[in-house]
Order: sequence, then structure tokens, then C-alpha cells
Amino acid sequence: MTHSEPGERPGLAALTGLRFLAAMGVLGFHYYCGPCEPHLPAWVGHLLGAGFTTVSLFFILSGFILAYTYLDATGSFRGSLTAFIRARFARLYPIYVVALAVELPFFIRSIQLTEPKASAVEVCRHSAATLTLTQAWGMDVSRPIWNIVAWTLSVETFFYAVFPRLGPALARLRTPRLLAVAVGAWLLGLSPHAASRVESGWSPQDTLPLLRSVLSGWSRGLAFAIPLARLPEFVIGVCLGILFLRAPQPSGSPRMRTLGVLATGSALAGAVLLTDAPPSPLLQSAVLVPLFALLIFLFAGGIAWRGLGLATRGLALLGGASYALYMTHGAVLNSLLALNTRTLGLAHNTVALLAMPFAVLLSVLLFRFIEEPARAWLRRPRPARSVASPAPTGD
Repeated sequence: MTHSEPGERPGLAALTGLRFLAAMGVLGFHYYCGPCEPHLPAWVGHLLGAGFTTVSLFFILSGFILAYTYLDATGSFRGSLTAFIRARFARLYPIYVVALAVELPFFIRSIQLTEPKASAVEVCRHSAATLTLTQAWGMDVSRPIWNIVAWTLSVETFFYAVFPRLGPALARLRTPRLLAVAVGAWLLGLSPHAASRVESGWSPQDTLPLLRSVLSGWSRGLAFAIPLARLPEFVIGVCLGILFLRAPQPSGSPRMRTLGVLATGSALAGAVLLTDAPPSPLLQSAVLVPLFALLIFLFAGGIAWRGLGLATRGLALLGGASYALYMTHGAVLNSLLALNTRTLGLAHNTVALLAMPFAVLLSVLLFRFIEEPARAWLRRPRPARSVASPAPTGD
């Protein structure tokens, strides 16, 4: 969401295009199978294997856009809380329901195949949590899940719930304290992963039992409260959005910011390619998260050559459809894989390559004919109900 609401602030078109690249990162991660034929060059497969990390970019971007849209530099909340809730519901739920409907056959199939068998109570509990966007609290990834990527929408819902109080509170801080909060959020976000690394590197003989219990509890406890674990990324985004609003003019020229984007992108690629495996949670939190934040801030300030192409009309459309792409790309691939098993017999990665344009096309259709109309209808101001005057009694 990079359109302007509720006031007159201009849209940040390059960030809309960036959303499409982030969604394609997740798609590439889910579509490409390293051991399967045909193989891509090792470095390409390595980059695709890191595609899951762009979820952090989405969470930071969410905080940035909400701050840009709903806050002013003095800490006031722009618009009413009712309008905010209506807009957030309209943003998430229409495509969310469509994606759940598309994924329903695969969810039913996973229930049938899972061992041990899923009970009716378990299925009902998970279904209720999914429909109410609360499934990321205590999620068990080893059990049947109704649309595997939908947990991120549960996290977003939590962000929406805390933003009306969190955002204005942060906006009232002076800039040095706001920067300190952003740095503190970054350190807090990486601390569970650092604790896990420290714990695994110590032998039981060298570690006090109490200290080991504290490290273990901190590193594993947030796995059952995923929205809390990802809150630091959102806070970083909100702080960046407020800082962006306070700058009367973005610093530097568009060309300098473009060089900054290229350098940041190179640093991201280098951080991924220099590791022997997909990025660890510690690397993601310690290195990729601040690089994602810097990338968003630079793009928001304005980049040369129409945002390196991300601010063009076509990328703006694809960026607008990125939410639908994110939510439905798994169903597209699973459907084509099922068809391939029965008929074509192509290699997995060939099917994945063929599935990509279908997934993108479906997302654009959903965006234009379902998401946008549903959002406009849900956000339309409702006329106040008039109360009929009582009829005169003649007294």
C-alpha cells in the first residue's frame, strides 16, 4: 500500500514497485527447487534461496507507509480511528478470503495426508484462527496450515492493532530519541537469534544452568508469539517513516540516492552470496534488516531514472497486485504441479518457470477486478441513519 490516504500526501511510486520485487523474492523461494532439474547457476539458486528474507522488507515497509500516511511530525494521528480500521480491513480481507478459498482444496488434502491424523477440534481451531487472522500466535508448522504464507497477515493485523497508539507515541519523540528507539528495536530483534547462537556454542560444562535456561527461553519463546518477534521490524519502519516526514527535503540529489540504492543492493546480494547456506535468522536480523530499511528510505526520497524503473506505470500496477501475488502464488504452483503429474511429466523447475507468468497474471486480475473494487466499496463513507421524528400526537 503506497497510495495516499487519508490526506493529500503524494504516493511513493518506487516503493510500490519495490513491493513487487519483494513478492517475487518470496515467489522465487517457494518455486525454485535446488536439487530438482533443470538447475540454475549456483549463485542464482543461492539468491532465490534467500527470497524468504524479503518478508522483513514487507514488515519494515508496512511501518514506514503507515507512519507516512497516518502521522504528522508533531505526533498527531491523521483521520479517525474508525476510518483507519475500515481502511485496514479493506486492505487485507477481500484478497485474504479469496486466497483462502483458492487454497482450500490443498488444505483439505493436507488434513487427509498428515500423520498423526488431525482431529476435528484441531482443524476447527486452526480454521477459526486463520479466519480471524490470529494463527501466528502459537502456530505449529508441522501440522496442516491453511495457506502457508497467511501467517504474515496475522502479523500485519497485530501491527494494525498497535499502530494507533504506538505511532503517535513514537512521533512525539525528539529525533535523537527516535533514532535510539530504532537502533534499540534492531538490537531487540536480533537478540533472540544471538542468544540461540551463544547457547549452541557453549558446552553444558561451561554454562551455568540458569543462564542456559534464560538464553533458551528467550531464543525459543518468541517462536510461539511470532507477531511479537517481528514487531521490532515494524517499529524500525515507523521510526523511518517519521524521520522521512521530518525532513523538509530529502538529503542529496536523486543521482546520489540512486548510487546509494545500488550500493545497498550490492551489499544485500553480497551478504547473501558470501554465506554457504540460506541466510540464518541472525544474519537476517543483524545485517539484512538495516539494509532493507536503508533501501526503503532511499527509494522514498526519490531515485533517478524513474526509480530505476520501479516508478513506471507497469511496475506500479504489478506492485499494486503484489499482495494478491503473495497470497495466491502457492496455489498456482500446486495446481500446475498436480496437472503436470497427471499429464505432462515436466521437471519441477520447468513447471515453476511456467507458473510464474500465470501467477503474475492472476494477481493483476484479482487486483483490478476484486481487490480494488472491494476496497473502494468497503471504504466508502456510509450515510448516517436518520431518525424519524415522532408523529404529532395533537396534544
